[in-house]
Amino acid sequence: MNARPIVMCLSAALVLGISAAGHAEKRDRARPKGKTWTWSFASDTLGLAPAGSRAYGGAWAVVLDSAMASQSSTPSDSSGSPDSALAPPRFLRQSEADDGITYHYLQFSKPRLQNLEASVRFRILSGEIDPTAGIAFHLDAKARNGYVVRVSGAKGEVIAHYLLYGKRRDIRIATVDPPEPGAWHTLGLRKEGSVLEVTYDGVSVLRIRDERFSEGTVGLWTEDDTVVDFSDFTVRSL
Repeated sequence: MNARPIVMCLSAALVLGISAAGHAEKRDRARPKGKTWTWSFASDTLGLAPAGSRAYGGAWAVVLDSAMASQSSTPSDSSGSPDSALAPPRFLRQSEADDGITYHYLQFSKPRLQNLEASVRFRILSGEIDPTAGIAFHLDAKARNGYVVRVSGAKGEVIAHYLLYGKRRDIRIATVDPPEPGAWHTLGLRKEGSVLEVTYDGVSVLRIRDERFSEGTVGLWTEDDTVVDFSDFTVRSL
């Protein structure tokens, strides 16, 4: 007499299992492995923050390279059409240096990734307290939880942090040569599973395990009175 209820329960469980598997499959398709996102800021409006981003402190705006912008603004090839390859490069600049806010960072709404590689070129233009440039990743929707990897010019360090309710906490620190004002450097990271590897100018400086966060969006980070340019921000899903 109890056979039908048991069969109905099993059928319901099977339907729920198929539904959950379908949702998981959709999430996996939404995060294809090997896909790359690059922010060159070429199509963004000058003087404004990039499209699809949200700022948490600071003054973020896309700017032209001042040296190249002073040259011919419409170079042409032999056919007379503008040559985009010779157009002045664009950077993302954080220029606020006197608002008293410790953290200035920008979050991009997409993509939302698990395993990833990320890199960015940066040049610190000024900053007396702690000239800083960094990458944020695995951020939640309000950018209050996740990870930050940054270069600190005050002590010559690359530091891995985690964010918890908007508060920054250290995970591991490596000593490096302090970035020279106005010089370009590259910060990179790879997070696969619980393993995080950080590179500075192509050299591995940190390798740690941390399981606090496993998924989220990406962004760029700076601190205190730092004025900094970011270029060629690239993220790849693994």
